[in-house]
Amino acid sequence: MLRQIIRLSVVAAIAIGAGLLAQSARAADTVDSLAADPQRLREVQKLCKDDWVGTGDELCTMASKAQRRRFMGSGRTPYTPHPVDLFPSLKKTDPIAPDAE
Repeated sequence: MLRQIIRLSVVAAIAIGAGLLAQSARAADTVDSLAADPQRLREVQKLCKDDWVGTGDELCTMASKAQRRRFMGSGRTPYTPHPVDLFPSLKKTDPIAPDAE
């Protein structure tokens, strides 16, 4: 009986320690840190896919924003820095002067 209580208390202590470790890791995660660390981002996305409520809405939302930022970029650079001239031959030129007779 005493051994079972000891085993149960050890299991409970390990579970509590793992829970505290997971919460401290979540507290350190930000959108910028997740965007900079693709491995951690994949881990968080997997956790969110498996159990959004258990993982936490805040962390899963940060992971979504980080993935969007990695895919779309920061938004500071335009897609085409120099506009493309699609039809250069159709540029407006001076009207044709009437033929001199």
